[in-house]
Amino acid sequence: MLRVPIEQAKPGMVLARSVADPKKLDHILLKAGFKIDDHHIERLRSMRIFNLWVQYPGLDFLDELLDPKLIDKQQALYKSLKDQFTERQEDGLDKINYTQYVEQMSNLFRHLLQDQSRSCLFVTELQGESEDIFLHGTTVASLALLIGLRLDTYLTKSRPKLPPLVATDLTYLGVGCLLHDMGKLYLPEEIRDFHLTAQDLGTPEWQLHTEAGFEMINGGLDACAGQVVINHHQHFDGSGFPLRKSLPGSDELVLPLRGHEIHIFCRITSIADRFDGFRHLPDGRVAPNIVALKRMKNTGYSSWFDPVILEAFTEAMPAFAPGEQVILNNGQTVVVTEVNEKEPCKPIVRPINPDDAIEPDKKKPKKADDDDEEDDIDINLATNKKLYVAKVGDFDVTPYLH
Repeated sequence: MLRVPIEQAKPGMVLARSVADPKKLDHILLKAGFKIDDHHIERLRSMRIFNLWVQYPGLDFLDELLDPKLIDKQQALYKSLKDQFTERQEDGLDKINYTQYVEQMSNLFRHLLQDQSRSCLFVTELQGESEDIFLHGTTVASLALLIGLRLDTYLTKSRPKLPPLVATDLTYLGVGCLLHDMGKLYLPEEIRDFHLTAQDLGTPEWQLHTEAGFEMINGGLDACAGQVVINHHQHFDGSGFPLRKSLPGSDELVLPLRGHEIHIFCRITSIADRFDGFRHLPDGRVAPNIVALKRMKNTGYSSWFDPVILEAFTEAMPAFAPGEQVILNNGQTVVVTEVNEKEPCKPIVRPINPDDAIEPDKKKPKKADDDDEEDDIDINLATNKKLYVAKVGDFDVTPYLH
C-alpha cells in the first residue's frame, strides 16, 4: 500500500482504501479495489481530496500504517459533531447533547491506548470540507490524544492530586479539543476563518470565541474540558488570551496565564491546534507535515509551546511519515520506509516506480537493461549528503529542511 498525493495519481492505479465524500461521509465515492482513471482523478481533486492510498507491490510491510478502525472512529466522531451542531444552529446551541462525545472519545482513547503503533501517524487522514471547524476539532482531538499518550509521567507530575490512572485519562482532553472552537459559531461568519499569526492574535471580537465556547458547555462537561475550550490560546510565554479576572466576581482584568499556570490539557491542545492550523494554508492547500513543524519551531512561535510537550509531539508526528510518497532533488520518486529519529527531515527511503501501481495491462514494459535490484535498495538520506526530499506532491519543501 502506498500513500499517493492526488497530483501524482495516475490512471489505472487501484485503490487500497475507499474514498468517502467530504460533504457526506456516509457516502462512499469509490470503493477499495476500484481502478481510477483521469475523470476520477480530476473529480477527486475538485472535491479537495489530497491523498489516495493505492495498491503497490512489494510494500506489504506498510499496510499496517493505516488503521481502518481508527479512521472510522474519527470519521464517526466528526459526523456526529457536525450533524448535531448543524441541526441545532437553528434550534439553539444550548440544546446540544455532549454526553455522546464523552462516550465516543473514550472509545477513541482506548483504541489508541491499545494500539500505539505506526498506524497512529495518520490520525490527520480525515476527509472533510475546507475551513470546517468540525473537521478541525476532530483532528485536533486526535492529535492531542496522540501527544498525551507519550506524556504519562509528565501528566502524573502535572496533576499530582489525582491517582495516576485518572491523571493519564485523556478522555476529557479529547472532548475539550473536539469542542474548542465551537464558540466561533456565535461569531459573524466573515470573521470565523481568521488565521492567527505571531503578529496578529485577532480582534477582540474574534478572541471572544474562547469565552463563548466556555459559556456554551459550562456545567455540561467536566471542568478539564472547559479549561481546554477557554484557555487553548494561552501561550507558554504568557502572550496568549483571554485575560483573567483578578478575583472571582471582579471585572478587573490581569495578564493571561503563562507557563505551568496553564492546565496541561490546554498546553497540549495549543500545540495540536497550531499544527493543524499551520497545515491549512490561506490559499486552501493542505501543507505537508514538515511545513507546519518548521513554522512551530520558528522564533515567534516556539516560545508559545511547552518545550516538553513540543518534543513529544515532534516525535509522534514526523516530518515525513513511513508510507508517504515523496520526490528527491534528483527527480527520483521514493517512498519513506523509516524515520531517522536524530534527523527526522532525512528519512530512509526506497525508490519506487509509480507505474508499478498501475494494473499490469497498463504498465510500460521494462527495458532489458533495467536493474530490478536497484529498486529495492533503501537510501538513508542522513548519510547520503547529495540527496534530500524536495517535493511532497507539487509542494516544494526545500525551504523547510533546515
